[in-house]
Amino acid sequence: MEENQEKDMVSLYKALSEFRQNIKQPAKDGKNPYFKSAYVTLEGVIKAVDEAMSDTGLSFIQEVATVNGLPAVRTVLMHEKGGVMMSGWLSLPLKQNATPQDVGSLITYAKRYQLAGFMGVASDVDDDGMQSSQYRPNQDYQQQNSGYYQPQQNRQNNGNDVVAHWRQVMADVCQRLGTDQKTVMNAIKQVIAESTRYKNYANWSDAAKRNAEIAIMRNLVKENM
Repeated sequence: MEENQEKDMVSLYKALSEFRQNIKQPAKDGKNPYFKSAYVTLEGVIKAVDEAMSDTGLSFIQEVATVNGLPAVRTVLMHEKGGVMMSGWLSLPLKQNATPQDVGSLITYAKRYQLAGFMGVASDVDDDGMQSSQYRPNQDYQQQNSGYYQPQQNRQNNGNDVVAHWRQVMADVCQRLGTDQKTVMNAIKQVIAESTRYKNYANWSDAAKRNAEIAIMRNLVKENM
């Protein structure tokens, strides 16, 4: 039995090698007008994967389930001879009073993000290493907080906590909107400059500024998803 399973996986790995030779990175066919950036839509990712899988014996499905009370997505890769490989569950925290449309939007995002990562498709904007060099959200955050960020009520942060939290949210927003940190910061500055609620922003403490920027980033995601 184990010998057969091993042969199945060898067939799957060989097919994956063929797949990698066949894959053609798709054009970024999705537009985010607010950030003037482009990304590959879920349909574009699926098309690129399907075309590269042709004659390899590979196929895939994406399962949607509820994990720990949250909507989640898992990608399963299969070979016609029996080999199977699957990702972990990608859970999606929801904002308060989320509508069915919000849930659908997050699931679509998770499918695109996970399938692209699982199959090696470049679907988002290349930020020239900006996030990897400056912002390193831990793996648990990336896996568990790829949906709308929900801050904990009455959270007591010291300065370091606020900065680390800001970095996590920034990285997540860049991923979700298919843009880079510089573009998000420009959008934040625009909101601050145009809103009277931030007229004394320059005099705020660093922690207050970071928390305000986190709130603005959450609204940017809400408005552009």
